[in-house]
Amino acid sequence: MNTPPDHPKSLAWRLTMAAIGLQVLGTALLQAYLMLASPMAAQMREIYARPEMLATTGVQLAAGCILVGLVTWCTTQRWLRRHGASGVDRPGRMTAVLLALSLVLFVLNSVAQALLQHAFYSFVVAHKEWVDNTFGYYGPTRILIMGLPLKLCGILLVIVDSWLAVRIAAWSVRPGEASGAPAYLPRHAAWIAALTLLLWQLHGALALGGYFASYMRSAELLEYALGYWVLPALILALAAWVCLKRVPQTLGTAGFGRAVAHGTFAFWMAQALGIGLAVLAIRAMTWDQLVRAAETSATTVALLLAYGALLALGCHVGAKLFYRRHDAHQDAASA
Repeated sequence: MNTPPDHPKSLAWRLTMAAIGLQVLGTALLQAYLMLASPMAAQMREIYARPEMLATTGVQLAAGCILVGLVTWCTTQRWLRRHGASGVDRPGRMTAVLLALSLVLFVLNSVAQALLQHAFYSFVVAHKEWVDNTFGYYGPTRILIMGLPLKLCGILLVIVDSWLAVRIAAWSVRPGEASGAPAYLPRHAAWIAALTLLLWQLHGALALGGYFASYMRSAELLEYALGYWVLPALILALAAWVCLKRVPQTLGTAGFGRAVAHGTFAFWMAQALGIGLAVLAIRAMTWDQLVRAAETSATTVALLLAYGALLALGCHVGAKLFYRRHDAHQDAASA
């Protein structure tokens, strides 16, 4: 006997929580294998005993869960809206198929990334002289070139895997009765934009953290916790609050892509303005003034407040930019 369709919200959230739970489990099992049963288990245990590795591993897990959750939720909601249904006839079967597919795709993704990493570093070793002459031996350019292609490939593979898992799982069920598709509300757009901004922030923190960790060593886990975990949490809260205030109450035909673009624009606008202001400040100050400013804790607090203000400004401007047509329609309707 078929079960009745789910509540409009429950199917997407059920699939999202299942995908995130499997992501956490798969990552935990992979890390356990590396530290306990792999040929380099002893070396891996030494590496993961370092605070910077512990912190970055947690950030990578959080970023992976957010990405998988966003793609799963948005794909499920889009599929339900396309079929004009609020659920499916057998939500349990869809969840089980999604978990099985996600597990297979997780393994294939891990193998594909390992093969890509091997091929990439084999190319670097084979053309070492050209790579050294072109990108230098050290510095941010070399680190970006060595890490960015693999990181982008990994992100794209996760997105494709999560999308495929939902779409293939949907073949095992039928949409419920046409009782109306789940609504896409302003709070959904605001949270998608905020989580997208957070994803950019986490990946940026990983890239910058890897660069600075190669020059500076610290045994204080608190420093990494503040930079990798506390600051992103505050950024998420700030971005969500601003987006909830600024996203219009009538979204019209705006979809998930516009919310993703909103969060992406807000992040990169803040980075561009921050770099520009930093260059102006450096040019206006002497070397002694820069050294004294860098040694004071008040400078750190001021920089964090300024960065938060730039992110809030980016969220505000992005909402005006990406939803300006809907604001115009609202003004015309009220008139």
